[in-house]
Amino acid sequence: MSKLRLYPKVARLFLGGHIVAGEDIGSSYSLVSPGYEQWFLSTMHRYNDEMIGELSKHLDPSQSLQILDLAAGTGYNAQAMQGLFPASRLTLVDISSGMLREARQNLGEDASLITSDMLHYLADCADGTFDVVICAWAIKYRNPLQVIRHCHRVLKPGGYLAVIVNTKDTLPQVAHIYPRLLARHVHKITKLMLPLPNPRNLAAFDGWFQKYSFTKIKSQAGFQDFNFPTSRELAEFIVSTGALAGFDIMLDLRDPAVFADLVQLLTDHHFTGTTHRYVYGIYQKPSCSQRNLRRRKANE
Repeated sequence: MSKLRLYPKVARLFLGGHIVAGEDIGSSYSLVSPGYEQWFLSTMHRYNDEMIGELSKHLDPSQSLQILDLAAGTGYNAQAMQGLFPASRLTLVDISSGMLREARQNLGEDASLITSDMLHYLADCADGTFDVVICAWAIKYRNPLQVIRHCHRVLKPGGYLAVIVNTKDTLPQVAHIYPRLLARHVHKITKLMLPLPNPRNLAAFDGWFQKYSFTKIKSQAGFQDFNFPTSRELAEFIVSTGALAGFDIMLDLRDPAVFADLVQLLTDHHFTGTTHRYVYGIYQKPSCSQRNLRRRKANE
């Protein structure tokens, strides 16, 4: 019976335009920002590090690079780039003011921090502004193709774009129980969170960048298991990492009754762990000479 109430509620929210917006997602991340590095990056940072390590192989540490970190969060990636390229200028953009407060503490005053939606910021950027653009775990919160198109425009010729994001099949245990949780608390749903445009797989991910004539430097897929002694600890992890940002606006997972049911559903299904599945890639905007070479080859 609860599912029969859920579907009409979802339809009413959609038709009424009551949709989770970017500012809502920013609020989700602001809530988890104090513990974000402890709960999420303490494990997942190794994949950020791997991506940045690959990126750094193609950059000159003596140059003063213009580096843009989109959805910069607590500034983890920016700190890494700051250490590797100390002469560079860093610009961090995030819609969450809470995340940027953490970033300011981590980075000091040696960076520009801008509270903004990533697409709004990119739209206002001049062509050829940056040598490097990084976007970790967040391109899914906006239309990825629009983000990539703007990144191509704001990058200098020969510049690099590095992106890491979850795939559609991430957190399968959570995806299994979330609809059941919604059905139990239909009356508490006030906004609709639309499905996120995560890539299906690595080939689909690469295709996003090929569409805008980026040259692939490297891309790969991977996963990270998170296992806990109890279902309750898994539930604490779920609500503390930002992994369900936006979906926790559709239904407040910190509401005591909702959280209790989240724990119960995980327990009933014997879930004490979950899996983050992801892809990452480094792509280069062709330089003028590379574009000319492509044209000559095409005309031969």
